[in-house]
Amino acid sequence: MLRLLTRLIGLLLLAGGFIALIVDGTRSIAAGRVMVTSINKGTSAVFPGLYQSLQSSVENVSAFLWDPILTTLMLAPVSVAFGGVGALLILLSHRRSAPLYYARR
Repeated sequence: MLRLLTRLIGLLLLAGGFIALIVDGTRSIAAGRVMVTSINKGTSAVFPGLYQSLQSSVENVSAFLWDPILTTLMLAPVSVAFGGVGALLILLSHRRSAPLYYARR
C-alpha cells in the first residue's frame, strides 16, 4: 500500500513538473527569451500567505537555515524540482527483483 501511494505521488509530481516545463516553454516562446519559474515565484504566486508564514517560522527557528540554504534551494526551477522529486519517488517505489536461485544437482 505504501509503495502504491509513493508511486502515485511520484507520478503526480512528475506530471506537475512536465506541466511546469510546458508553461515555462510557452512563456519563453511568447517573450522571445528563456523564462523559468522558480520555486519561490511559484509558491508566492499560488500560496502567498503560506510562503510568508513559512519564511517567518523558519527564521524563528534559525535565520541561517532560511537565508543561505532555503533561499538558494528556492531558486531552482519548478519543473526540475517536481520532476526530480517525482522521479526519485518512482525509483524508490520500484520493486526489487528477486534473487535467482539455481538448484544444484
